[in-house]
Amino acid sequence: MFDYLASHFISKLTRLKRQLGQIVVWGLALLLLQTSLSAAPLVKHPLAPPDTSSPQATLISFVENINKSYQILMTAYDQYLEEPGLFPSNSVKEQVKQAEIFFERAEGCLNLSEIPPRLEQDVALEGTLLLKEVLDRIEVPTYDQIPDAEAVATDKELSRWILPHTEIDIVKVKSGPQAGKFLFSTETVARLKEFYTKVQQLPSKSSAKAGFYQFYISTPGRLFPLKGLQGLPSWLNSIYWDQTLWQLITLGISLLIAFWIPYRSFRGNWRRIVTLDCPQRTWTMLLPPIITISSLVAVRYVLAQWINITGQLLLTSLIILEIIFWMMVALTIFLFGNALAETIIASPRINPQGLDASMIRTFFSLSGLGISTFVLIVGLEQVGISLIPILAGLGIGGLALALAARPTLENIIAGLILFADRPVKVGEYCCFGEKEGTVLEIGLRSTRILELNGDIISLPNSHFSELELANHSRRDRILLRQTIGLRYETTSEQLRYLLVNLRSMLLAHPKLLQEPAEVRFIKYGDYSLDVEIFAYVDTGNRFEFRGIQEDVLLRVKDIVEASGTDFAFPSQTTYISRDSGLDQELSRAAEAEVQGWRSKGMLPFPEFSSEQQEQLRDTLDFPPKGSPNGNLASDNRNKNQGEPEN
Repeated sequence: MFDYLASHFISKLTRLKRQLGQIVVWGLALLLLQTSLSAAPLVKHPLAPPDTSSPQATLISFVENINKSYQILMTAYDQYLEEPGLFPSNSVKEQVKQAEIFFERAEGCLNLSEIPPRLEQDVALEGTLLLKEVLDRIEVPTYDQIPDAEAVATDKELSRWILPHTEIDIVKVKSGPQAGKFLFSTETVARLKEFYTKVQQLPSKSSAKAGFYQFYISTPGRLFPLKGLQGLPSWLNSIYWDQTLWQLITLGISLLIAFWIPYRSFRGNWRRIVTLDCPQRTWTMLLPPIITISSLVAVRYVLAQWINITGQLLLTSLIILEIIFWMMVALTIFLFGNALAETIIASPRINPQGLDASMIRTFFSLSGLGISTFVLIVGLEQVGISLIPILAGLGIGGLALALAARPTLENIIAGLILFADRPVKVGEYCCFGEKEGTVLEIGLRSTRILELNGDIISLPNSHFSELELANHSRRDRILLRQTIGLRYETTSEQLRYLLVNLRSMLLAHPKLLQEPAEVRFIKYGDYSLDVEIFAYVDTGNRFEFRGIQEDVLLRVKDIVEASGTDFAFPSQTTYISRDSGLDQELSRAAEAEVQGWRSKGMLPFPEFSSEQQEQLRDTLDFPPKGSPNGNLASDNRNKNQGEPEN
């Protein structure tokens, strides 16, 4: 009996040993299989888009992808909480990446075409979570009751399917990059928060942990939060406006820091900035908007990625930050244009007060304004704010504005004409109308001129460009033209003596140009014999010209005095003498001469006859005999007339 029991026990023990060996082998095999599965990628085709060929395919794609994402993410989060340290391990990171791929596929089932691009990522993430929570709490028909691809192919007019007993619909996109796809409509996406509020208290039918959305809004970070807030007091985790209290506090602190840094940097450096010279001042003015842009970018990242503000508060905060951000970008572009203009003007070849400098400033200002306005319009459209209607409204009132600004526009156009023609430059002396002075500044709207009496006048460019402008600074010679009056007592020989010496003086003076230069007895004035002096002074400087003119006039006075005559002045001379009457002999001779012309039919009235004109032509000596060319001219006339030489 004992032997039987012993043998039976040994056989049982052997069988148990064999079974335990099999269990160990299978356990090791399962462990190796699990290890290989965990090491393999969870997503076979990570680039494959969700199937949205029909309402059925869209709903299945959304539900399966969001559930897979949630399951993987929660598994990774539980593993992360058991790990030491703040940052997740590589294994956890890999699982999070796989979860994000499934999540993006679920997002692809939503029509986000009407969401502003800069808000699309946040709206898609939150909308996907809300839609999951809603579908987990309501009745969803079985998949065979939802139109599939075959039904869509059969019914060409099928373009919309509404989830029974709800307002959630899946609509076929008719145009755009996603044309032909069945997606949850834009109206559904816009009302997901409303739908979630209505079904929030219903139990979840999901086999996974419920509360994906609640987990998302109450933890820091995006889909996967970092550890570090588990030890916070419970009152800091209280929910207000779909945010925890610690999130609201952190939001306020972040916004305060974001605006305090640029404010302090601008206020602390403002006094130093205004004392700088151009172009250093204009470049330094770029610092405040650049610092503001950097602060806004940092705060936006902190709000969305670390603090994880969600819902309407996030959208409102992002819109405000984006508006300020794009305004600062536009301001930076405009200030950059001004700084670039001042850098170019700082060149020694450009007068800072000249028309070139004014045009450079205007060009860069207008270019910067145009580019910054375009950037602002495009940037604000990224957050759903369109300035096109506002600009269209401004266009309606543009005519009235143009009429009101007509004088300014005329001045600007005149300034452009002055820039193109360049009749004057800054520093040049000119005559304009009945005034004259030195040009101080030529702006786009007006021109400032320093008159000789010290007054500074400002003329609108439209008026200045219409005046007759005489630019004295660009002439290389200045005309000296004087008329002197001599007393009538001056004899002919005195007058000849005077003319010879004046002409000699013009020829001898080193600052007078010889061609043309002349002195002529021009007329018998009311009380003087008028002699004109005409010559060009070899200078373009009006001050030097006055000195040379003074020297010439003093020499003229010396020559007049040396000739024995004097300058005439308005006067009347009364001569008291006996009148001897007319010379009777000369009178009778003149009358007899006229009678002879009449009797011969040769009276030259109203004109000389052609024969008389031919006989009289070139019979006078000119130049007169005794002058250097007088004898030569007389000899030439004698040769022409066939007279014998003397």
